[in-house]
Amino acid sequence: MASVKPCSNYCLNVVKGCLANQADLNTEWKYLMDALVAVADRIDGPYNVDTVIGTIHMRISEAISNLQENKDSITAKVFQGCGNPKISTKGSSSEDKKRRGKVTLEAKSSAVALEMLVLDAKGNLTALKSYWITLPGVLCSKKVMASSAADDKCWNGMTKGSYLPEVMGDGLANQINNPEVEVDITKPDMTIRQQIMQLKIMTNRLGNANIGNDVDFQDASE
Repeated sequence: MASVKPCSNYCLNVVKGCLANQADLNTEWKYLMDALVAVADRIDGPYNVDTVIGTIHMRISEAISNLQENKDSITAKVFQGCGNPKISTKGSSSEDKKRRGKVTLEAKSSAVALEMLVLDAKGNLTALKSYWITLPGVLCSKKVMASSAADDKCWNGMTKGSYLPEVMGDGLANQINNPEVEVDITKPDMTIRQQIMQLKIMTNRLGNANIGNDVDFQDASE
């Protein structure tokens, strides 16, 4: 019997019962992942480095136009504060031009790298949205943990055979009739409840930061 693996649904009920409180993290966890994706969208949107770099030449052109329109008053103020400059006949060297070109290429390369990092982060965050409620299924789908769902010669908690009880839902409240794990649904894990509150606080802070509000990210538990 030692080589007989637990039935898949038996495994699910055991793990769902053991991780009942952790499953209650999922709602606020999902909201936090959504908030992080929204922040990533901002970085990948009009505020990304590539967009900013791409408009620098326009801003420089506007600055030059403004300087030309007000050159007399600006020149007078500069001379007044700094004195008359020495006239140099030396133009830009080829090294200066190469250096400027190198900076531009490095900036573009960094922008592409950041874009790829943001894209990768968004994919990972999306995949993690349902982490806490999919965890039992992930654990019980491993061949070392349980048999396949179609196996009717698995360990059902009492003997070798089919597992008949239904699979419980997710979270503490749904474990009231769990046949494998005795769970007192009237006594939630207070540490988990505190973590749920922390998730709410973090989501709220990210939401405010995303719309441009000043946010104090100091740990609320301090």
